[in-house]
Amino acid sequence: MRRLRLFALIALPLALTACQRLGERLGFREPMTVISEAGPPCPSTAVLSDAVTVTKLRPGAPANAVNPANVVLSAEMSQAQLECEYDAEKNAVTMEINFAVRATRGAAAMGGDPELDYFVAVVDAEGTLLTKNIFKSQPDLNGRMAVQYTQNVSNFVFPLAVDKRPIDYQVLTGFQLTAAELAYNRIPKSLPPPHTTRPAPARP
Repeated sequence: MRRLRLFALIALPLALTACQRLGERLGFREPMTVISEAGPPCPSTAVLSDAVTVTKLRPGAPANAVNPANVVLSAEMSQAQLECEYDAEKNAVTMEINFAVRATRGAAAMGGDPELDYFVAVVDAEGTLLTKNIFKSQPDLNGRMAVQYTQNVSNFVFPLAVDKRPIDYQVLTGFQLTAAELAYNRIPKSLPPPHTTRPAPARP
């Protein structure tokens, strides 16, 4: 079937190979960054490292080179927060999903701001993708260069399998990227040169 309070990062309680397969099913190949929700009734949560940021480039700009002059908008997603209600009779969990987004206009920004699509997916303990929903989002910078806002998904209902609990599942979030945006995210980013302190001149 195809169908973030802030928490400390922990290692994903699945094998590395399972993480790899899961990322590939969602269109990504890098390991996931995981945020764990302590105890029922919420599932744990994770953000795919490939999809935690998105950069919108001007039309025709190459996606295989980093050039700030080509950036229309960039955005970064925070860790998500879940609030859950478990319905024992229906064996389903209803989730309220919230995460912060910081959007920044770039040097190539002109006119309206582009959409920032994102996804919410659910997997089981074996890493099987059970559902993935894509949502449309339109940031409103209102003439500002940067803005931070909370993205909300309300009443996200997920039915559980027989003898399963909410903590047997995992909720994944990230920006829904085009192939070009994914390629841009995977460009190795150069590190700033190390800071060096010049020795004080010798006193006569």
